Formats: sequence, structure tokens, C-alpha cells
Amino acid sequence: GGQVAHHKVSGQLNWGKSKETLHLMEKANVKGLNITCDQYPYNRSMTSLITILPPWVHIGGIEKILKRLEDSDTLKRIRNDITQGIQGWENLMALGGDNIYISSVKTDQWKDVEGKSIREITKLKIKQDDITTALDLIREEKGEVSIVCEGMNEEEIRRIMTSKYTMIGTDGWGVAPTGILGHGKPHPRFYGTYPRVLGKYVREEGLLTLEDAIRKMTSFPAQKLGLHSRGIIRENMWADIVVLDPNEVIDRATYENPHQFPVGIKHVIINGEIVVEDEQQTEKLPGRILKHKKG
Repeated sequence: GGQVAHHKVSGQLNWGKSKETLHLMEKANVKGLNITCDQYPYNRSMTSLITILPPWVHIGGIEKILKRLEDSDTLKRIRNDITQGIQGWENLMALGGDNIYISSVKTDQWKDVEGKSIREITKLKIKQDDITTALDLIREEKGEVSIVCEGMNEEEIRRIMTSKYTMIGTDGWGVAPTGILGHGKPHPRFYGTYPRVLGKYVREEGLLTLEDAIRKMTSFPAQKLGLHSRGIIRENMWADIVVLDPNEVIDRATYENPHQFPVGIKHVIINGEIVVEDEQQTEKLPGRILKHKKG
């Protein structure tokens, strides 16, 4: 078996190819292979700005990358490869500087560009071109720049979402509206993935049934990961329960203002302890690291 992590179709040239990928998944399952995928319901992805650099630039890690960016001949070669492309390499800059947004930077020097596109920053900082902007950012922020890229379209998102092999995942990490985890403008999927599916795609558009959507978020991934005592509500299972209003639940996080909690999630219980009560987070932390059981 296997899992296609956060399945998407990025770049206009590739739109339509989810028909082929889902067909391949279908064929594999018919042959007895357990191949599934997961998805977040947005048309933008998130990664590090250093992924715009050609593969050979990454050899040796971040120290070598930064050294290469100081050498004028190497910079010419990098610029040429980004402009011309390399066969087999997914060149993110091909999306265009107006479709790549800076999500977070490390220092105050570039703090004012968070949330802006590379194209906007080029004009703002009066840079030679978008490649110059990107390379300057990487060098001056020592590679610690995250980006959000717009490259998917709604038809593909909907097709992948309705596949019986697709589960829902955030592809996120721990964030908070305040404190050390509240910096930058991360992808809104961190806060909005599940409420967006339940509000937009279930209630508003009727693309999925409520039951199917919840299965894609709970029992389906739990079973895939071998977590056999979680994912459904029944006796002798761990009490992980979300109490929500299906008529109200929706995401509020946006690309411009991502640190916003959803509405319509009333209570959350983890391992039998209430961690969200009347839409307010308690101070309890009953979660634990889970190890899957094979078979």
C-alpha cells in the first residue's frame, strides 16, 4: 500500500491531470494495492522559498546554498536555469512572481513584505526582476523564508475531493493566534481545512455528504495509519469527539489574515477530556504521541 501526500495538480499546464492520477489509483486498488491520498481544500500550496532554486544548488545543504548565492558566476547559472527550466524539475518560478506570496521571514529587514507577492515586492523594493527579489530574499534571510503559491484550480480540487480514495488533511503544523507560534502569514489551511470542507463543500455546495466528509477526516485516516482504537465513536474507543453545528461551521482564516479560528465548533474532547468548551480553549493538554499498530 501507499499514500499520495496532499494530492494536487499545480500549474495551469497540468490542469486536468487528476483524471489520470485518480484512474491510476483506481487501477492499483483493483490489483489489490491499497493506494490512497489526502488533500487540503485550497488552490494555493505552501513551501520554502529555497525550492525555487535548481536541484544542484541544494547539494550540501543550506550552508552550501548560501555560499553559491555569493558567487557571481554561480548566480548567472542559477538565473539561467530558473529562466530556461531543467527537464524533470518542477520550476516554481514558472508560476510567475504574481502567484508566489511571501508567508514569513526571519528578520525585521524584510518583515514588511509578508503577505505580498514576489511581483509586488520587486516593485516595492525596486529590484531588477522577480528572480533578483527571490535570490536576495533567500540570501539575506539565510534561507528561512516560507511561501504560498497559487497554482491549482477549483475543478481539480473538487475532482480529487470526491474520490473514494481521498481523505482530508491540513498539511500543517502547530500555530496559534498569539505568541511565538503566531508569526507571519501561514497558509489558512492550518486553521480552516476541516471547517472549510464542512461549510463550503458540504453545506453550501453539496459536493460531499456530511457523513462522507467526516469519515474522510476521522475513521478513514485512522484506519490507514493503523490507529484502530480511534476515528469512530463507540464503546472501548478513545473519546476523541468534536461537537459542531453543521448549519454554522465555516472557516474564517484568509491568506491576508490567516490567524483566525473557525466558527461553529462548539466543543472538542480529546482522550475523554474537554479541551474546547463553548468555543473557548481550555488549558488542558491530554493529547499524546500515537504509535500505529501494524495489521
